[in-house]
Amino acid sequence: MMWIVFVGLLVGLAATVFVVPALRDWFKKKKIEQLVMRSGENEPDHAAKAGTPTMGGAGFIAVVIIGYAILGFFMKAYDVTALVVLLAIFLYAVVGGFDDSIKIFNHRDEGFRFLPKLSVEILAAILGVVLLHMSGFEFSLVMPFGLPTLHNAFFYTIFVIIWLVGWSNATNLTDGLDGLATGLAIIAYGSYLIIAMQQANSGVMLLDALMIGALVGFFVFNHYPASIFMGDTGSLALGAGLAMNAIVLHKEWSILLIGVVFMIDTLSVIIQITSFRLTGKRIFLITPIHHSVEKGGLTGNVEKPWNEWQVDALFWSVGLLGSVLYFILF
Repeated sequence: MMWIVFVGLLVGLAATVFVVPALRDWFKKKKIEQLVMRSGENEPDHAAKAGTPTMGGAGFIAVVIIGYAILGFFMKAYDVTALVVLLAIFLYAVVGGFDDSIKIFNHRDEGFRFLPKLSVEILAAILGVVLLHMSGFEFSLVMPFGLPTLHNAFFYTIFVIIWLVGWSNATNLTDGLDGLATGLAIIAYGSYLIIAMQQANSGVMLLDALMIGALVGFFVFNHYPASIFMGDTGSLALGAGLAMNAIVLHKEWSILLIGVVFMIDTLSVIIQITSFRLTGKRIFLITPIHHSVEKGGLTGNVEKPWNEWQVDALFWSVGLLGSVLYFILF
């Protein structure tokens, strides 16, 4: 089993290190670049990031898909659960690609409008549910705290849709600093790789190993100061892949700890919006909360901002702690 992991990691890393620089240079030539960030009174100044090639997620996602197609055949590691995860990654990469394209070619800070984007994401999740159903996957949800397992296909379908849409967008929100989402995704996919190894699921093992190798390769170019961003193409796909990992491995609730930073970032946005609408006051300097830490550290003192490496290190540590706690507790 370990050789599957080793080959997946090596191929994912080597292919991405080869592909991403070529993709970056081509994107720069075609002006597929990050727009100037909106800069409000309390927002960190990210204007220097303008002109950096984006949509780099297309590179490492392509490596994972093609790598699994080839290695899965030769290593006899094709598995329907892994194919479902791969489908989720692909579909949400397409959604993210459209989102990025609208931003870049229409020269606007936001891509898809909320309702059209949500509708497409729900449709992508439904396609994933259909493939799960066709594969004979057991639609049952093991509840936490000793509650009885739910055996209800309709409820499980709704749950899968919420999980895919929710976690893909949570990961997208966290992709706001150089290398932040990439590092967190490496930790999270590493956790699901361990679970897949415990279950002897060779297909998911190979897929997750490819993804980890590809993300490590991408990190070479994505860490601060990044020479390429993953864009929504990468972040939406990563989140959907994590959610589907949790589902096909029947560890649905695990992502609450393994993806704890994605959840914290999303909750900070929800809390901020709710507070402002109800009271007219903001709880944080800026959300998602990683930008608040960047702007004023842990104390909120804007005279002592943190650099991106400091913020990344903090949130990577929290993400790693969440994963370790999951394995200790469960």
